[in-house]
Amino acid sequence: MLAFPILDVVVALAFLYLLFALACTALNEAIAGAFGRRAQILRQGIENLLGDKTLADAIYQHPSIASLARSTRTSGSGPAYIPADRFATVLADYLTGDQPLSDSTALAAGIQRLPPSAHRQLKTIFDLAKGDPDVFRAQVAEWYEQSMDRVSGWYKRIVQRQTYIMALLIVLVLNLDSVQLINRFWSDSGFRTAAVEQAKARIEATGVAEVPVMEYTGGDATDAGTPIQTGTASLTDSEQQLLTSLRGWQDDRNRLTANLVLRGDTLGVRSSWLAGTVIDHLLGWLITIFAISLGAPFWFDVLNKFINLRSAGRATDEPRSKVKS
Repeated sequence: MLAFPILDVVVALAFLYLLFALACTALNEAIAGAFGRRAQILRQGIENLLGDKTLADAIYQHPSIASLARSTRTSGSGPAYIPADRFATVLADYLTGDQPLSDSTALAAGIQRLPPSAHRQLKTIFDLAKGDPDVFRAQVAEWYEQSMDRVSGWYKRIVQRQTYIMALLIVLVLNLDSVQLINRFWSDSGFRTAAVEQAKARIEATGVAEVPVMEYTGGDATDAGTPIQTGTASLTDSEQQLLTSLRGWQDDRNRLTANLVLRGDTLGVRSSWLAGTVIDHLLGWLITIFAISLGAPFWFDVLNKFINLRSAGRATDEPRSKVKS
């Protein structure tokens, strides 16, 4: 049936996009961990929220906040995540000083001592809370959460830019031309079947592997929101074997070698080959870069849906597995 080769091509292509998107995710996580990127962005967000670096320093030096930071060289800027209620409590504790958190007078005096930018915002919150310390802390927590939504947006934009750069490098190094991949999946049934079987295996194995790669619906905090599992960053032996069967630059190198033999090894021949190669692959490269930048959760979801669609529409005489043991 014509429908099944088309579905198989879609599944196989989505599977490759998923694997390379997972590679970008793993690289982003490695960069974020190595440079403490989340902690740096959070610190910038809190300084922007409070409008005063000295006040932010005092918040970060509080034991309840300092205890959240990992004791590593790369976490010098502080924790990567601060819960809203803890931030509100620490801020109130700083404002009340040696007095209890429930002391409304001490809270008002602490707000009065703040620099103008922080004073104006917190005085407004204090007035809206009608001087009630409990309501004040709840509203500070809400204020903090709203600010962290913007901070999360900052971080995601940085990650997205990194992902585009990584996708560009991966595409150029491996010559991942989506147009050529589609043609090969369509014409090479063995390659297509191997990719489909590996895609099914990854979908079935999700939730079993040791190192899950997830996206969190509650922002970038790893303890907030609902995790969407997208598989593992590590590749199985079969997946590695599949990727090694990609032709990459092999055909283009062969064409260059033939041109050098026929026309001589000159700069003009090499320049002509390079220009022709870019023209031939540019559209396919751009498609692949865009596809990888959509992220692993997107392609995992697409893959899952098309595999379910393929299973639901399987012909009665089609075997469930085309891979012989």
